[in-house]
Amino acid sequence: MKKLKGKKIFKNLFMIACIIISVSLCSMMFGSNNSLTWVGIIVGIMLYWNLDIGINKKEAPIVILALFIFTGIANRIAEINPILGIFVNLISIFLIMYIPSEKPEYKAYIPFILIYIFDQSNIAVGEDFYTRMVSLIVGGIITGVVYYFRHKNLKEGIHISKIMKDIDITSPRFIISIRMAIGVSIAILIGTLLGLQRTMWISMSVMSLTQLEFETTKERFKHRIVYTLIGAVAFVLLFQVLIPEKYNGLASIILSYIYTFIKDYKHQIIFITVNALSASMLIFDPTEAIGTRILLIISGCMLAMVINKIDLKKPMIAIKERLAKPDIA
Repeated sequence: MKKLKGKKIFKNLFMIACIIISVSLCSMMFGSNNSLTWVGIIVGIMLYWNLDIGINKKEAPIVILALFIFTGIANRIAEINPILGIFVNLISIFLIMYIPSEKPEYKAYIPFILIYIFDQSNIAVGEDFYTRMVSLIVGGIITGVVYYFRHKNLKEGIHISKIMKDIDITSPRFIISIRMAIGVSIAILIGTLLGLQRTMWISMSVMSLTQLEFETTKERFKHRIVYTLIGAVAFVLLFQVLIPEKYNGLASIILSYIYTFIKDYKHQIIFITVNALSASMLIFDPTEAIGTRILLIISGCMLAMVINKIDLKKPMIAIKERLAKPDIA
């Protein structure tokens, strides 16, 4: 048992070191504005290392690359104006949710949603946009290659043409994709109209609370609010009272390392909150950061609760039955 624990300690340490080095190198190569983009890409590489997304193994790398490229282009179009953005975001988020979610409980959509949310909060125009697209292409190729060689011996999987042809509007896969698209699109619209600097805090709450079962959403709603408040208190104690400012960066790395051992969602929220507030010190003072974080998290949670409370399955069943009826002239 001790040996296993030792392996876990060094494995997680190695993982954190690789993430920090990778993000740092990619930020140097592609610019700091694309740091979060690479966080999303690295999440994808780590997730798909073990996760089979269910798509035909020869097509899956191409689909992964295509979805990465699509997120960049869709984001840029959505930024043109808020009205156009509503429709672009709805369609885009639905597609990047639906396509990789053959088994929605495995959450294979997470890297694409993360990148979409991150890039919406870090707008890239002009040369920055081209750099971002290069980041997504390079990241998509790396992720696709990793996925292929990790899963080349698995069964064939479903062809993408069949996935798009056999869309079932009453399936859990379709329902959760619609919910995510509506929730995150509204969150982005709110942030755009209000000119918020941390729109992604609303969007991330919506993403986190949008689950297959409403009971899970309700449980996460309670935990996300309560443990965000606990995290805010922990941030004040650690970064404003106990730890000298010059050690803030080291403290964040240590907390990120400890986070890798935390499996319980509610306790993960404490660490996420502390590190998010620490990172936000670049644009907010501590009081403003805490107040903004709590307000936006609560807003995102309330939005997610409303969207997930609505029973979409009944109207979808009615639509499906209506479409199945022969048209009698």
